[in-house]
Amino acid sequence: MSFFWIKRYFHKAGFYWSFTGDQSIKMRNQIYNFVTWLFGLKRSTKGMLLLAIDILIVATAVPLAFLIRLESIHFLFEKTTYQVCGITIFSTILIFQLRGLYSAFTRYFSLNNFVTITAGTVFTAAILIACVYFFGLQIPRSVPLISAVLTIISLAGFRRTVGYISQNLNRGQKLNIAIYGAGTAGAQLMSALKWNPGYQVCHFIDDDPKLTGQTIAGVPINSFDETKKKFKQLKIDTLLLAVPITFGDARSKILNLLSEHSFKVKFIPSLSSLIRGAPNITEMQDLNIEDLLGREPVEPEIALMTKTITGKSVLVTGAAGSIGSELCRQIIQWAPKELILLDMSEFAIYKLSQELDSLHSTLKIDILPIIGLVQDPQCLRRIFDIFDVDTVYHAAAYKHVPLMEQNVVQCITNNVFGTLNLAEYAIKAGVNHFILISTDKAVNPTNFMGASKRLSELICKSITANQLTTKFAIVRFGNVLGSSGSVVPLFKKQIEMGGPVSLTNKDATRFFMTIPEAAQLVIQAGSIASGGEVFVLDMGKSIRILDLAKKMITLSGNKPVLDTQPTNRNEISINTVGLRPGEKLHEELSYNADLKPTLHPRIWATSEESISFSELELLLTDLRESVAENKEQKIFQALKTLIPDLPNFSTSTDIFISRASETKSNVSAYPETKSLKSLN
Repeated sequence: MSFFWIKRYFHKAGFYWSFTGDQSIKMRNQIYNFVTWLFGLKRSTKGMLLLAIDILIVATAVPLAFLIRLESIHFLFEKTTYQVCGITIFSTILIFQLRGLYSAFTRYFSLNNFVTITAGTVFTAAILIACVYFFGLQIPRSVPLISAVLTIISLAGFRRTVGYISQNLNRGQKLNIAIYGAGTAGAQLMSALKWNPGYQVCHFIDDDPKLTGQTIAGVPINSFDETKKKFKQLKIDTLLLAVPITFGDARSKILNLLSEHSFKVKFIPSLSSLIRGAPNITEMQDLNIEDLLGREPVEPEIALMTKTITGKSVLVTGAAGSIGSELCRQIIQWAPKELILLDMSEFAIYKLSQELDSLHSTLKIDILPIIGLVQDPQCLRRIFDIFDVDTVYHAAAYKHVPLMEQNVVQCITNNVFGTLNLAEYAIKAGVNHFILISTDKAVNPTNFMGASKRLSELICKSITANQLTTKFAIVRFGNVLGSSGSVVPLFKKQIEMGGPVSLTNKDATRFFMTIPEAAQLVIQAGSIASGGEVFVLDMGKSIRILDLAKKMITLSGNKPVLDTQPTNRNEISINTVGLRPGEKLHEELSYNADLKPTLHPRIWATSEESISFSELELLLTDLRESVAENKEQKIFQALKTLIPDLPNFSTSTDIFISRASETKSNVSAYPETKSLKSLN
């Protein structure tokens, strides 16, 4: 009743709910400011104000009930009226307080609030009727019932009116929301969002034939295909996922939709966030491109996961890197005896050891962080002398292609001779398994990083035939989503800054895999190895980098434009900058197409030629001397001898070599350290 009269008053005053016209805009702003001030009061102040309004409503309902029943005002001068009024106020407000009505937000009026109001007023009416029958209270028996009806309508109407005003003040500024999933979770999400100013649920998406064509609170439910046809018309700003999307059909549909339209995709971290109350969209998590590009994982084979880990002493080099850290997270789940973390970064390895300590708090695993380099023989000697290492995962490597073109000497020193050092000490210490983490850039390399990783592969293959102690395995795969230095975090940062997004070439493609999947497959490949194999991980289809950039931009709610300046605020340009030195247009995973299946459906084995270790040692000696002398042509010739198919590319981009040639100085890679006395 109060809701009807208040709405009618607003219309008479020129305040229309559509807020059109100067007068209505002025009125809307005044009411908006008042309601904002009201909702901004302290919780205790709002509670006292609400209590006062309820007392006023209940106190008014009693004389109105007498007036309706007796059609006279003489009752106002009788003592009984005030007694009834006092009993009604005391009983009703007490029940409201006990039922927690004043702990709920008025603007979020729910069925539970209505039940509380009804229970309190009906109970009070029952008390008054009992007083009539048993204590001789001289009032008409219908008065308590009329008063109860008036109280329920007024209290509920007042609360609903406050909620209605709060909900509709910002109608002109609302974002259009589509909810994926029209089940219970979707309906709960819509109900919660209803009280969030600025958001309007305009559409449900669900492919369940039992739901399509139906409505929820007047909001239509359509299939994905039907929604796609009318997407422009709906003007959807954000897609909220009320249910987890599967790795198959739903993900591909969202990706296809992102390639044509710009909108944000968000999801609820858990159903409990709905139960806690109305969620704020800004607190919901953005759906990352990794979530959409990831594949349905294959359950790991327990026997393969435990063979080289459970009860063993495991060493991970490059432990604080993207792949190394994920290997560590996976390894501790399979109960190693001890996990040795080797990395050059103090801060990174500190963070990792803290994380692993918290993850394995209930397990008895020794986690041993060691700061050191695989280039340092003394560091490796101490590790293998003190710890009885069973398994080595060698992930330590410099991998950033353009940066390694500028630091050729360090690239070769770390990736090649660091691997050689580690392999030799592993054999001497009797390590059972040695797994080298390699890269697709090692296949037909066109840059120093790829060449250095190819040499590390040749070291592991050739050294296998020279001994029977350690089983060496090489695991080769492409880019991992979200790793440091990969294109995905770079694009994310550029998009957050408003662009432009830098693209090397419109036709460039890369293989992608999530870090957890890659780490699991590396561990299982190591268990399959019998010695000297090259394993290639099934990366799926290669992805065009341009398509990846477009999808990431549209996922952020913006529109991509290619090689042009943005013309409006929600556009982000993609600029083609050309391939950098040493970069390839397309990557390869093997030298030949002869991939053989293994015990795991996503791990393949490939047969590749190698050279004898004695021959390799001689060639590596020449390479070591060339690196020590910093001679440009000698380094390249040594690499060319080791990798005959290596294309012609120059080392002139190396910072030290190019600067040394400019100044005509001879810079040694390992200059002798002068004593303090010699400096005097």
